[in-house]
Amino acid sequence: MEFIRLNNITYGFAKDFKHNQKIRASFNSLTEAVFDFSLENWYHDGLWGDYYIPYSLLHNDKIVSNVSISKIEFDIEGERKSGIQIGTVMTDEKYRNRGLNKYLMEKIMHEWKDSTDFVYLFANDSVLDFYPKFGFKVVEEYQHSKIVDKHSASSVWKKLNMEDPADVTFLMERIKNSNPIAKISMRSNVSLIMFYCNWFKKNSIYYIEELDAIAIADFENDTVYLDDIFSNNPVTIDNVVLSMSDKRIQRVILGFTPLNDEGFEKQLLKGTDTLFVLKDTFEFFANKHWMFPVLSHA
Repeated sequence: MEFIRLNNITYGFAKDFKHNQKIRASFNSLTEAVFDFSLENWYHDGLWGDYYIPYSLLHNDKIVSNVSISKIEFDIEGERKSGIQIGTVMTDEKYRNRGLNKYLMEKIMHEWKDSTDFVYLFANDSVLDFYPKFGFKVVEEYQHSKIVDKHSASSVWKKLNMEDPADVTFLMERIKNSNPIAKISMRSNVSLIMFYCNWFKKNSIYYIEELDAIAIADFENDTVYLDDIFSNNPVTIDNVVLSMSDKRIQRVILGFTPLNDEGFEKQLLKGTDTLFVLKDTFEFFANKHWMFPVLSHA
């Protein structure tokens, strides 16, 4: 382990420590305290791959601050791009306001900003002044929605069971081989999507037999929130929504930007985390009326 000194205190520095049980346990303790989740099951399921790398500072053998990077490939309007997403930014309450996250951010920026197509992150309202210090600029995101004017409520669909190994394997294979349906489409990252499917979206995964497609969706009153569709064959969003909607569903709101946005309304996305992109690639994303897929947030 490397040691560094900040404000007259010596900290240990560790990164990419997923196979170190002691450090990983400390990392999970901090994620549980700050974000109310743990990556332990994700690790044991073999899903914590090389693309997710935490950078952490330790004091008294305990992780007290962390900034992680996720290496993610996207197809953006048909062109393959590599991105570095910064996330899991956290500091133990007792160690805040000491410049620990600043040190880790500077280390990451030095290491990665010139070796990828773009660097980006999502931030909540409490830290909007922090990231511009490192050259990040706010990019507005737009969400697509439309009125559901037909109803079918196909009876040939079922909820997948994330406790059933066969269903899990089926889902992972379908994610791996799916056709893009979004203008910004995350590729080759089954692990991140499975993090959501094993945790926050565990009860929101549906297989539509007649379309041979899997949809990640939540139903709330008269609205279906459609986060993603995984199909080996071309499938339309309208057909997926039609198959899942009964008469109570009046509207669909997408968690991605559709490849074909004909018939969709788009509105400035508000009330969620703010997208920041490193200023060197800001113009590529500005004024595009896109949104990053919700299941690609790390």
